[in-house]
Amino acid sequence: MRRFRNLMFAVSAALWLFAIPLSARADDTITLKLAHQWPDDPNDYVVATGKKFAQEVMQRSGGKIHIDIFPAESLVKALNMHTALRNGSVDLAIYPYIYAAGAIPQLNLILLPGLWKTPEDVYRFRTSAPWKELEAKIEAYGFKTLCWIQISGGMASRSKPINVPADLKQQKVRGAGKMMEAALQSAGASTVSMASSETYSAMQLGLLDGLWTSSGTFGSYRLYEVAKYYNSPEQYSIYYTIEPVAISMKTWNRLTPAQQKIMTDVGQSLEQAAFEGAKADDRRVTQLFASHGVQIHQMTLDEWNQWQKLFQQVSFPKFRNEVPDGARLLDQSVALYK
Repeated sequence: MRRFRNLMFAVSAALWLFAIPLSARADDTITLKLAHQWPDDPNDYVVATGKKFAQEVMQRSGGKIHIDIFPAESLVKALNMHTALRNGSVDLAIYPYIYAAGAIPQLNLILLPGLWKTPEDVYRFRTSAPWKELEAKIEAYGFKTLCWIQISGGMASRSKPINVPADLKQQKVRGAGKMMEAALQSAGASTVSMASSETYSAMQLGLLDGLWTSSGTFGSYRLYEVAKYYNSPEQYSIYYTIEPVAISMKTWNRLTPAQQKIMTDVGQSLEQAAFEGAKADDRRVTQLFASHGVQIHQMTLDEWNQWQKLFQQVSFPKFRNEVPDGARLLDQSVALYK
């Protein structure tokens, strides 16, 4: 009987130990999973920022926090990332937040064309009251921002340059989100929705006259091989978006305060370098287009104003009318840049 009681005590003690989260025992090493959608390209500053984040966390934790990185949708599909973060099946992600707009409609703001004029405008937004309000909704949903990463959107075309709204007539184009598509259609374009991976063949076959997408995507999918004109976002762009390093709230709540501080400190320490990386990527991709004989155009302020007028007439009202509390959120955001 004594041997039986001793055995049961040992089993109970073991079960009790396993029931404690790994992070609750400060001496333990923990391993977290970070997922993203991009190929493991050393030239991609977004991918490089994720790697730097993992390295810095490892170093500052004295080797106690390991982060394994899963690129190219190898762990979870990009469109399912927000639900994976919410349920904790992914600990961390580098994630385009616009993909979560179906669950959090207010996130349509971060892809609203004509809201931001320059990369500096976007970077300032990360400390604004509207962004803090969005962050509160994101955390209530199930994940938290650790490091701000932004991207610029350019425009490539094959049949003619598309520099101002008047150039859109009778053009088949891929826009960036439903708010932009509505405006492009009102200016005379027909819009086509397709994955980035399909745009090369669509341009090559003439099924698409032009498209907007991020600088990095233009580079990754070699669209400079099938385009004849490129409107670079180096100075001004009609749209930007963000794809931060995010952590699941389930994972965050299992970390100790010291571990949480390491995560936030590392994330904030990388934001300035990521911002400079975004601008460098715009220049890099423009040079790629130029080296393949593509005609380069730098958007002027007058051209940006023409685009914004279009978006103010179409995209802004659409956001105000379709997004809960969208009018107030948009007014606060616009006021930041007056």
